[in-house]
Amino acid sequence: MPLSIGKLNKLLNSKGFLPKKYFTIHGLCVYVEILNISDADTFMLYIPSKYEIKIQDSNNVYKINYLDISEDGTIPEDYAGDPDNLDLEKQYDGIDMDFDIDSYKNKDIEVSLEENYNHPLSLKDIGKDDKNNLREIFRQLRRLKFCVQSLKYKLCIVYKQFICCIRRDDTFEGFVSPGARGTAERRLMVTLDLETLYDKINSINVDIKTIKEGVCRVLDKNQHKHIRNLEKMLDQKNNLAIFSDNATNKKEKYTQYLKQLEQLLSNLNISEKKTIERILQIQEKYNNETSLRGLHTDIEKSHQIAKYESELSNINSVKQELITNILVIKSKHEDLSLKLDKICFDNTVMIDAIVKNFIDLSEL
Repeated sequence: MPLSIGKLNKLLNSKGFLPKKYFTIHGLCVYVEILNISDADTFMLYIPSKYEIKIQDSNNVYKINYLDISEDGTIPEDYAGDPDNLDLEKQYDGIDMDFDIDSYKNKDIEVSLEENYNHPLSLKDIGKDDKNNLREIFRQLRRLKFCVQSLKYKLCIVYKQFICCIRRDDTFEGFVSPGARGTAERRLMVTLDLETLYDKINSINVDIKTIKEGVCRVLDKNQHKHIRNLEKMLDQKNNLAIFSDNATNKKEKYTQYLKQLEQLLSNLNISEKKTIERILQIQEKYNNETSLRGLHTDIEKSHQIAKYESELSNINSVKQELITNILVIKSKHEDLSLKLDKICFDNTVMIDAIVKNFIDLSEL
């Protein structure tokens, strides 16, 4: 559906809105950064692909490309130790606003049209610091989406030349605009689509202000929650030496058990060797004394050998039990050692990240 950028600007200007930047893909306007003159705040207007608004190049028109991210806001690359979880994310409650939630018409058609725009830009050439910051931003948006999940208004965070957005269906998308490089400061903006602009044109000022204030309240509330939780977790440092000593004592007990069991096994091996030697001695004695051969001597020989073979059988039975116990204790000892190493290593890495975050906090 072709529309005119001139008519859109005229409508925006009539309501006290000033378009600052236009973001385009293949010559079609996708996002417009708009200044609200009445309160000096900015918001983003999204132009769905079914509305074709062509715009020519000028000094405030910037080409953008999709970033290669998944719809859940994940940047393709291993990221260890993601601390977010659903329970923590859901602390970001929705903002209480009374809106009619209407389903958008021609959704399937629009999705198919938007596929024509879907040519993601790989993140391989983006610097490590920027990629880490983008991961943090999308993790933050995954939390903040709960604030606006029931609204037609959504949120985006602008960082340098990157625009990170919550889409209307609460999935995520990101863009990069090489020509619109901004500062490293992150800007939080409310986003709305063209249809919502027309529906809510007379209440947009109040709506956007309400949402921004609501999000700020949520951020403030959760800042205090996070600090309290962090203080509780840091209190565990007082128990660190106790936990470490307990684990060390447990390892030492396993070591002592192993020494005792291995000594018993060594003693049994000696007994087994002696018993075998006695059997061989008896066999050798009767083999050498041929004059003693007879039914009586054969019975006597068998009786003596049977006695030692019984002892040998008992020794083997105890040996099997000892070996089983040794394997169990060794397994527990090795498992404990490996888990302690993993925990200590992970905690060191995470605490290092926490210390660095504290440094960033002190520099705010």
